[in-house]
Amino acid sequence: MSRRLYHADGQMLDVLRVDTKTCPELAALVQISNDGGTAIFDPTNGFVRFPGGAKKFTIRHDPQSRLYWSLASIVPRQHTNTDKPSRIRNTLALVCSKDLKEWDTRCILLYHPDVKNHGFQYVDWLFEGEDLLALCRTAYDDGEGSAHNYHDANFLTFHRVKNFRKLTMADSVELP
Repeated sequence: MSRRLYHADGQMLDVLRVDTKTCPELAALVQISNDGGTAIFDPTNGFVRFPGGAKKFTIRHDPQSRLYWSLASIVPRQHTNTDKPSRIRNTLALVCSKDLKEWDTRCILLYHPDVKNHGFQYVDWLFEGEDLLALCRTAYDDGEGSAHNYHDANFLTFHRVKNFRKLTMADSVELP
């Protein structure tokens, strides 16, 4: 899955997920010609470290903060050796970048310690004033147990992330 967007320098980019075997997760920045007819990828400089880059993500530019933002299914440190990064979806984080190349994890929004049956994934979202509104395909406990696995979600959940620009790691949900 990818998201085409315009970089601050006017260059259109296609930001693609990358399936890596280990962390850190990566994304690929593919340059798109102005007419949309040519894609150029430089394997030497085109890969960037992107938390959540092995799963679907949406990136949007915020004119107010002049940052790029995403809600990404990241792999927290305690799960880096658990499985392939694309299979770890138990942590949803707010991440941002000034240039699409260096990403900062601002806040952990959702977390469950179990990676097998819990997941927050395929998140799409939009800006609403000072908040973000998001829909998330969620695999979680439902009163009869948990979802079949992290991928076979049993919920579609709605989230409002209030004052997202001001959030820091100190605002994160509790991690073990």
